[in-house]
This record gives sequence, structure tokens and C-alpha cells, in this order.
Amino acid sequence: MSDSIFTKILRGDIPGEVIYQDDTCFVILTIQPMTPGHMLIIPKQEIDHLWDIDDTTYHHLFDVAKQMQAKLKKAYPNYLRIGLIIEGFGVPHAHIHVFGLEDPLEETTLEFITWKRNSDNPMASSDDLHTAAEKLRAA
Repeated sequence: MSDSIFTKILRGDIPGEVIYQDDTCFVILTIQPMTPGHMLIIPKQEIDHLWDIDDTTYHHLFDVAKQMQAKLKKAYPNYLRIGLIIEGFGVPHAHIHVFGLEDPLEETTLEFITWKRNSDNPMASSDDLHTAAEKLRAA
């Protein structure tokens, strides 16, 4: 696997705004922020899927995410909510998004997290929920 864009930023090969760094992970601002201060918590070890990270590193990433949300809240006191998203599709290097919202139902957030469903009704039906629940219970 070639180095991810995050590894290249960490090495200084390409520019990036590093907010925090320790032996296990680093935090940068994303170049595609949903809101100002939107940051990424990234393990230094290149691991494609968050679920493949060892437990110690996994818990450390969330400890750092909690520390970063406090910094975000202090830097942007107008944010009513601090959110966290793990989506795992954009870069093959596990990372956690932490960002703030002035309104807990800000339009950009709804667009970002809404499932690709009928645009007239993005809500799941009772049947959809029941079918998914049955599959999960059986797994």
C-alpha cells in the first residue's frame, strides 16, 4: 500500500495544519470542512479500517477526540453541539471527524449523514427498520 495523504502530511511532504500530535496519533484540520475547525483524529500507523485498530489505539483515538472537542468548544463558543463522525470511505487510513455546529440540525449535517434514499422521504419506514433489525439480530 502506498502512503496515504495523511502519512504524507505527517512526514511534511505536503502541507497540513497539525493541531495536536503524540506517539500514537495526530490531529489535522480537514481541507473539506463542514464547519470551521473541523478536524481529523488519525492514528500514525496506517490502518485502512478503524475496526482493525488494536484496542489500546482505538481507545486512545477517542480520548484524543474528547480532548479536541473541548478545544473546539473553547475556540468556537457559538457551537451548540460538537459532533463526531466515522465514515471510512474517503481515505484508506482510519480517522475520526470532529466538528462543531451552531444549530444541532444544521442543513450541511443533514445532507452529510442522510442515507441515499428517496429524496422526498429520507426517513426509514417501519418495515425497513424491522427488516434491518431482524438481519442484525440473526447475525
